[in-house]
Amino acid sequence: MGKELVEKMLPSLEKTPWPQGTSASALGKQTYDVGLEKLADYTGDPKVLAAALRTFQTGDSRPYALAGVAYTLVLASREEDGSYAQEGLDAAMQWLEQAQELAPDVVNINTIEAFVYIYSGRHEDARLVLDYLYEQDPACYFLATAEIAFWQSQGMIEETVEQYEKAVAAADTVPRKLRLRSRLGDFYLEAGQYDRALQVYKEAVHFAQDDARLWHHMSLAFFHQEDYKEAARCNKRSLELQDSLEARQLQVALKEKMGSGGLAGRLFGR
Repeated sequence: MGKELVEKMLPSLEKTPWPQGTSASALGKQTYDVGLEKLADYTGDPKVLAAALRTFQTGDSRPYALAGVAYTLVLASREEDGSYAQEGLDAAMQWLEQAQELAPDVVNINTIEAFVYIYSGRHEDARLVLDYLYEQDPACYFLATAEIAFWQSQGMIEETVEQYEKAVAAADTVPRKLRLRSRLGDFYLEAGQYDRALQVYKEAVHFAQDDARLWHHMSLAFFHQEDYKEAARCNKRSLELQDSLEARQLQVALKEKMGSGGLAGRLFGR
């Protein structure tokens, strides 16, 4: 998916009119931050990428807009297996270098270089960039998310968890804090640490009870623990909030495990 998506995006990006102001202006930063927030919700839907790109267009700062394109390409490069298409990362770096030529010392722009190195497997280069940027702005939230990616990409569980906690502390809004907590739960889920995943999900869902994705991932964690009753309860809530293919597939798997009568019938409304 990543390589094909990037190939579709690149011709359009070249034709798109981007802002011409050469300074890293206050309005440009504000627009850039809004676009990054949109990209933070990206889980594979190209419409999210398109919405972020339209946002980057509305600023008055070319370096911030080009950096926004670069980070969009980084995210678009992710394949279904979790790897990143190198072609997309190379393209992201080309756009980023244009931004850096105009605004060489902006931490929120230069952080994208660390992401490119991380997903290219160039961890030593990523570490050099991260350490340098921390000296410039140790409280930068975007930089904190890159630090998470650095450790997570290497499968370092405890270090990743530590960075999640630091990023939560650096997050200056409730939505950012909740997003990070949810992603920490996802990290535990992928690592097979289902008890820890559920603990995080339960804390997060207390503040975001209408988040279908949270309920679905809670359902997955219970399913892996073979607690099918709780898995079905969470699955039902997830589908009530949003009808998704993944939740439907889990519902089918739960019915196979529990049968169609008795408790299963009550849980699934049959």
